[in-house]
Amino acid sequence: MKEKLKDEVESDWSDLGNFTPESSPTCKINLHPLKKWFGIKALVNYKGRTMDPSTDRAKGDPEDVHAWYDWLGLAETLPKEVSKPEDLDEWAHIATYYKVTFRDVQHPGPFGFHEGRMIKSFNFDGTGVYYEVVERRFQDLAPISKCKEVSFDLTKGKVI
Repeated sequence: MKEKLKDEVESDWSDLGNFTPESSPTCKINLHPLKKWFGIKALVNYKGRTMDPSTDRAKGDPEDVHAWYDWLGLAETLPKEVSKPEDLDEWAHIATYYKVTFRDVQHPGPFGFHEGRMIKSFNFDGTGVYYEVVERRFQDLAPISKCKEVSFDLTKGKVI
């Protein structure tokens, strides 16, 4: 997962300028037993600096990229071993990927791009809500405000 995000960030900048990482990507994984369901959430971060024709800082513009992976499936069918994220994709009733890129990181006025979907909430009965990006670019507001909420019900089968 860390390598996937690293490759995506570096390919985003291959034609536009250059990206210099500040450190290696990090990954934090949380496991959530939810009665008959089981949830896995991973957060991958990658930070660095970019240089392009609009850069006005000697060290470049800060760039901060976050990627969230969510998997929800039946606890009884959870794989005993996982060698790659695709193993979880096959198991899960719903698998999501959401990436947000903060360009020229500034607070309080964030600017950047995001894509994908991310689970917002989940209930023990198998229902929940996820966020889905409807407008890729955001500026001076929270990226999540450019998403719509979509309800799902895992008891009716897999959500693609």
